[in-house]
Amino acid sequence: MPAWWKTLRIEEHLQRSVDAGLDLLKIVLLYLVVRFLIARAGRTLVNRLEGMERIAAQKPRIRTLGNLIRSIVEYTVLIIAILMALRVVGIDITPLLATAGVAGLAVGFGAQRLVRDVISGFFLLAENQFAVGEVVTIGAVTGTVEEVGMRTTRLRDEQGRMVVIANGDISLVTNHSRMGGVRTSVEFRVSADADLQILSNLLRATAEEAGIQTPLVGVSAFDAASVTVRLSGEVPAAQREACELRLKELLHRRLREAEVPLL
Repeated sequence: MPAWWKTLRIEEHLQRSVDAGLDLLKIVLLYLVVRFLIARAGRTLVNRLEGMERIAAQKPRIRTLGNLIRSIVEYTVLIIAILMALRVVGIDITPLLATAGVAGLAVGFGAQRLVRDVISGFFLLAENQFAVGEVVTIGAVTGTVEEVGMRTTRLRDEQGRMVVIANGDISLVTNHSRMGGVRTSVEFRVSADADLQILSNLLRATAEEAGIQTPLVGVSAFDAASVTVRLSGEVPAAQREACELRLKELLHRRLREAEVPLL
């Protein structure tokens, strides 16, 4: 074999090309398998969440969040596969990694709150802490949930104001619409000579007429001239104000009809 032919080292270059091609094929196959597994796992998780009766009303939003997270993971795997392929063909990826690191750091500082809000929103939906139409207290704000978004939750407070809260800022939630509703109470004073048994029966009947559940009647205070009577019970959280107003109106009417003097 001529000496000049040996200097070309054709066989060595061919072997390297074959090895590089095999490595590239392995990377492509591995990428396809990982992408398939990610898609399969994402669909399984979303289907299970959608199958839960307690969060059935959130199916569209759960599917949207699931697709978003799956896309982020798939793009991350794709970028890793591309960097591995570049390294196999002999391209130095160190400058690319350095540039990506600086860019990622800058983006991370700018988007860390956004990412936190989106992740918190996903867990709010998955854990079903509250749903649209329920009355909740988040921090110092109490209101009816009107929307649970990817980044924010919108409440309508008792004064009719719209309050927008970032999901990442939600740390303590009190849900008033579950476990039987919220309690309401009314107190008034009557003469110490009033028949408490008759008054108690009247108050219970009035409470049932007003839609108050499990009414409780008792004396909260008294002195020589008067007795303070308290009527309390549970009402649906979303109808609390309406039930309280109706209860007070009915109490005033029934007490006048029964000729019970108020002090």
